[in-house]
Amino acid sequence: MKRAKINWAMAALFMFTLNVSKAQMRTENLVTAWDAMTKMVVETAKAMPESNYGFKPTDELRDFAEQISHTSGANYLFASVVKLNTPDPNPVTDTKKKKEVIQQLKDSFTFIRDGMEKLKEEDLKEEIEFFGSKMSRLQSILIMTSHLQREHGKSTIYTRLKGIAPGPTGGW
Repeated sequence: MKRAKINWAMAALFMFTLNVSKAQMRTENLVTAWDAMTKMVVETAKAMPESNYGFKPTDELRDFAEQISHTSGANYLFASVVKLNTPDPNPVTDTKKKKEVIQQLKDSFTFIRDGMEKLKEEDLKEEIEFFGSKMSRLQSILIMTSHLQREHGKSTIYTRLKGIAPGPTGGW
């Protein structure tokens, strides 16, 4: 009886592993995750009062407006991973005005989302050149979102140091 239970458990584990290995990331999943991350980052930018957009935790770091603008610029820099070209000229400016910084941020997220929506499942498997390395388009998108989450983590430190709650967290 004990051996039968072990065999059944092993068979179940094998079937689960087989099903997981067949699982594929779909572009709809990427767009849904991108929308959640967009909301998270934009809401944090909105939470910070404009009077703190020039705030720098230390002299070596960017001020808050520059930190948010870095995220916007990175979105455009990573545009090739979703089969888009980087806009020329780059639409990100060095403004410190909250409304303009947030609009540039929203525009950069929309730009990437538009590219993600056009991707087909086979595009995610395509091998591309990404900053000197060859990898699947999906892997490069995951790197892009990882960068975004790291930068958002930095932005939340700025808001917390000013006693302001960042936007609600989200992601995958």
